[in-house]
Amino acid sequence: MKSLIMTRDGLQIADTPTPPLMPGYVRIEVRSVGISRTDLKIWSGEVDVDLPLVLGHEIAGVVHESSDPEFKAGVPVTTESHLSCGSCFHCRNKKKHLCRAKKKLGFTVDGGMTEYLCVPSELIHKLPDPIDFLTGTFVEPLAVAIETYTRATVNPEEQVLVIGTGKTGLLVSQVFDAFGADVYLLGDNQWHLGVARQVGLGNILKRFEDWQKKILSATNGVGPSVVVEATGTHEGLQIALDIVRSDGTIALSGRSENNFNLDTRTIIDREISLFGTARGDFDMAIMMLQKGRIEVKRMISKQFSLEQGTQAFEAATKPENLKVNINI
Repeated sequence: MKSLIMTRDGLQIADTPTPPLMPGYVRIEVRSVGISRTDLKIWSGEVDVDLPLVLGHEIAGVVHESSDPEFKAGVPVTTESHLSCGSCFHCRNKKKHLCRAKKKLGFTVDGGMTEYLCVPSELIHKLPDPIDFLTGTFVEPLAVAIETYTRATVNPEEQVLVIGTGKTGLLVSQVFDAFGADVYLLGDNQWHLGVARQVGLGNILKRFEDWQKKILSATNGVGPSVVVEATGTHEGLQIALDIVRSDGTIALSGRSENNFNLDTRTIIDREISLFGTARGDFDMAIMMLQKGRIEVKRMISKQFSLEQGTQAFEAATKPENLKVNINI
């Protein structure tokens, strides 16, 4: 089978053995994989991993062969990306994604940028109609966005500010909007802001305008009760700390490999809550996509074949491109 492998000399197409089907596993015939921010950071050398490695954890495909009778050949599926030990404290308490011994597809073990991939059947989720393979690659990041909403415990019609207009920012904004929050989206990328309007987000704040005045006016001068930081930058975190209301909540959705200096005095004095989210409810994400409550197709900027892997990653770094997929 063909695989797109990250090596110390860059991305290379290679013939690799088809993974054997082990008991309790499902072999997926991969059809589409989304390029994530983590994939880009590994490719650029910003994140150090053991190489060679097949990247990709936003995966959709069909069952090729299964040792679990629940999953028949040809059924469209997606998969979770965290492979846990199954016996530690977190695994025993239904938080397997927090397992300290976990492995992650496309990060510590080979991921989905390949023709076939074997994963434990407990990680597999069926993709019902009308979810196609491109849409299916959004299940994993959408699940995280839903969990961000759940943990933020925002009330209907309450003001929420989302900082960042990348894939994460637009998914989080749509989720909060779908559940009735009054969402404001802050960014400076004109292409991404255009997509935000296309997917139905109305309260667009532009960084180069007097956006603070608008959000403070909407919140009677106290600031939003929830701020979602989706850029993974120190600047974004500082904006969140400056604008969130006292006794408010900051959700960290933008992953960063850098360590930031936190103004703990401000957090304590203003009683600000801070949390991050690594995994979410796949079934809820699939349901929302199935019912059309979240628009993702307009977020896909480019599509490439497996053989065009380097071109795909180069395209994913361009500011005008929001989401790039590799189809197999």
